[in-house]
Amino acid sequence: MSILNRFRGRSAGGDQAQVDPHQWRLPSSYSTSSKPGTRETVIPNPRIFRNAFVPNETTAARIGADSSLVYPDVSHAAVHLALLESFQRLRLSAASRLDDVEVVEDQPPPAFSEDEKRDVLSEQQQQRQHRPPTSTKLPEPERWDLLIRLAITRFTAWWMNMDRILYHATAFTHHAGTHAVVQLTKDYLPPLDVLLVWYAFMLDEESYTTACSYQETPSARIGDLCFPWPAIRDALDLDSMAYRITKPAENLFATLTSQSADILTYLEGPPAYVECPELPVDVDLFAQVKRCERFMDEAHRLLWIRSPSLQGSLERASLQYLERQLSPTPISRVAAAAGQDDTSSPLPFGVELIWKTHRLYPRLYRLFRQEIVPAPTPTDTKSPRISTAPESLDDSDVPERGSRQPSFSKEYDECYCWTCERIRDDIPTFSYTAATRSSSSSSLSSSSPRAAADAISPSPLSTLSQAQIRSIQDDLGFHLAVEKARARHSPLPTRPPTAAEKAAERLEAKKQAEVGRLPGLNEYLVTMPNGKKKIKRSKHTNMVYTAMV
Repeated sequence: MSILNRFRGRSAGGDQAQVDPHQWRLPSSYSTSSKPGTRETVIPNPRIFRNAFVPNETTAARIGADSSLVYPDVSHAAVHLALLESFQRLRLSAASRLDDVEVVEDQPPPAFSEDEKRDVLSEQQQQRQHRPPTSTKLPEPERWDLLIRLAITRFTAWWMNMDRILYHATAFTHHAGTHAVVQLTKDYLPPLDVLLVWYAFMLDEESYTTACSYQETPSARIGDLCFPWPAIRDALDLDSMAYRITKPAENLFATLTSQSADILTYLEGPPAYVECPELPVDVDLFAQVKRCERFMDEAHRLLWIRSPSLQGSLERASLQYLERQLSPTPISRVAAAAGQDDTSSPLPFGVELIWKTHRLYPRLYRLFRQEIVPAPTPTDTKSPRISTAPESLDDSDVPERGSRQPSFSKEYDECYCWTCERIRDDIPTFSYTAATRSSSSSSLSSSSPRAAADAISPSPLSTLSQAQIRSIQDDLGFHLAVEKARARHSPLPTRPPTAAEKAAERLEAKKQAEVGRLPGLNEYLVTMPNGKKKIKRSKHTNMVYTAMV
């Protein structure tokens, strides 16, 4: 055992189970070796995104044998988290790159008395014509609002050409046996600002469904489109969370809208004239986008996408979401009872994430509600308000503040930070509340460590072994060190594979050996009566291609 591991073992032993986990002294020294054979640090693990495909409606609307949903999968939720970080980057870039935008204000005309007006009116009017207008820099909070309003006009121009996009995009069709699922590929993705407006619009189920019904082109099937998770996954740089569309996608957007794909470039040199179409429905898209800001802020503060327990957090959230939807008070009724409060949510962050991901496939979500969610009983007239939205905290770009400090809800006082979520990987029932924090704080201020330990005994962490606590601390310390290095633009630290990572790799290799060759384009996997698996090729490829053309 190395000296470093011995030190970690002593620091994680005994009383560590009785200490507030948010006060743990985490390891922070990791090497940044670039020697051959050293494993590159990639956070999040790309494997979590591999199932972010668009399933067919018949399969995805039902619950699987393992009491889980085919859609949304944890992979869809992971892409969703990454996209929220990309939206946050766009928001920050608006504040910095729009620093030179100025608001031009005409000076008010001078006041005249009735006697003077007759004599000097012509002279004053002439002076006013030559007087330059005053200009002031656009306040920082209004820069983001300006970008949103411009993004809405760009989205409208793109949306009204959706039938042309679908007509030419025969690659939208994903072949899976006799079923075909329409989907956008990466070469047809819109710019990020347009994607943000589409995201907010799709979450407004009623308005979005009405708008889709106005599209009369039969081949469009706009209402059947799922939010393009696979294409978004391919367009995201998971290291920087930057969203970059392909050159064909940029050219397509410019051709359809006569605008640059980069909204900030467009602001620097807008065209002399651009026709502004209108949506067929009356909807306040600006308010819809602004309503998403709270969720974007919460996702950025918790930063689950960089968390050491990302997989476990999303799996637990998915199960909680399904349990709530199957309860006598489904989420839609709880949210309706909560009203349109943009500053809080009636749901825990993870459950809200899965719910929003589900709603971003509108047709599938409607089928799910029709077939799975029980109808409300006549006696249940009001759903209880459940609130687990965190209290507002200071903005934090430092990972230790945003991801490790306690983050409490308003009513249930539950914490969803990195530390608590990583502990829940080993103790699923672990709960950390404001009362827990108060108790541990008073205990730590006692005269001796032994008194502090006795005051909060027994601790749920006492069921963990020293090795488990050491593993939790090492995971937290390493991921925090990675985020700090990322913020400094320094080489990312490395560490040897953990036992959990090695086990996951062995399981992955075993599954790959069982499946063998994976289905390719226009192929699908079937299970024969004898239990063997066989890859078949779709016989309907040409027919689908002809129908799309």
